[in-house]
Amino acid sequence: MDYEWIMPVFNRFFKIAVLFIPFLISGCASGLEYSKLEMQMVRKDCDAALEYVKSKKRTYGANMRLNYLLDMAMINLRCGNYDDSSHHFKKAEDLAEKLWTKSVSRETAAFLASDYTIPYDGEDFERAGINLFSALAYALKGDHDEALVECRRLDSVLTMYNEKYEEKNVYKEDAFGRYLSGIIYEAQGELEDAYIDYYKALKTYKDYEKAYGTEKPHILLEDIKRTARATGRDAELVDEISELSHVEAIDMKKARQMGKVVLVHLNGKSPIKKSRMITAASKKGPVSVAFPQYEVEPPACAKSKLIARSASAATTAATELVEDINQIALKNLEDRKGRVLLKALARAAVKQAAANKLIEDDSLRAVFNILNTAVIERADTRTWRTLPGEVKMARLFLNEGDYSIYASHCGREKHIKNISVKAGKTDFFLFDTIY
Repeated sequence: MDYEWIMPVFNRFFKIAVLFIPFLISGCASGLEYSKLEMQMVRKDCDAALEYVKSKKRTYGANMRLNYLLDMAMINLRCGNYDDSSHHFKKAEDLAEKLWTKSVSRETAAFLASDYTIPYDGEDFERAGINLFSALAYALKGDHDEALVECRRLDSVLTMYNEKYEEKNVYKEDAFGRYLSGIIYEAQGELEDAYIDYYKALKTYKDYEKAYGTEKPHILLEDIKRTARATGRDAELVDEISELSHVEAIDMKKARQMGKVVLVHLNGKSPIKKSRMITAASKKGPVSVAFPQYEVEPPACAKSKLIARSASAATTAATELVEDINQIALKNLEDRKGRVLLKALARAAVKQAAANKLIEDDSLRAVFNILNTAVIERADTRTWRTLPGEVKMARLFLNEGDYSIYASHCGREKHIKNISVKAGKTDFFLFDTIY
């Protein structure tokens, strides 16, 4: 039998395969089944959730190691394992910093094939979230010094990221991080520093209102007014006189005779990325470009409140939105959309030129273009899936005594903890309704 026809066919398909190799060696990003993790967290089965994530460590793969560390850190945070949470946040921070300083070789590989060929280093707001939620873990543990260290790191990383871009991002400072820092400074009796961070948080929330529609928390206005009076800096609030004139703030002397309870509410899921494809005709065949797009699932219920019950009465405070991660994610991606599309277009042009050079046969080039559209060209949809969609907060000043702390969400109350409130002491509590 004559087998001479086999070699030309083999050579043609080998040339196509060469163009697929960078994609094939990158493997497919898979991670874990988040629907299963959600069910475990809904049942509050923390042991099963942590074991499940650990068991899937190899499934994340080397290119999603950061996602593994972030998921472990966040699940531990939500389960109250603050030391384990801090441990994984620290490892995530080190890895994210290392990955962010990208090597030329890794960028080249991603440029020729797919972003999946390189380890995921996170969006800017996700890398900042490492320090933000690490600070929260320390605050919940009662380690205020380490919480402040994380708040300062958060400020540093955001400054570093924005100095890199020629066009400044909207997310150049984190308002909730500033606010949290102010609360902790006040808890330590450092009123000057508390006032400064409250004031910076207020300025940042004004930017948040324009960019994300997040209004200034009323409790922040109360905190600014109280600390401004206590530090003799009222005169600096010239631009805020009208706004603060309607705000009633507890006197600092009275505040020091009471304890403070702060409830941080993690609500709803963070957005997930989907791949969107644009295909345009060209003289040398169709050119396909994929880019990521966020899909937001708004929380089913936004209303929640903090309840402190003593033997004689109940005191309540409604939570206020302090960080809209859904909107920050959308705006963050929009800010870098131009960079993403330019990179994708350049990659498509290079791949088409390579195909034209390696494959002389028009029909085989058409096959490559079809396979490229269907298989190779896809956007990087990796993201930090265990983040909340939004963060809300409430706080109460309480007289000394024994209290039962509850959180209410959509009319359902959950007992958080029984505590003894001490004068001058600030206690943080976490309420989780992400799923």
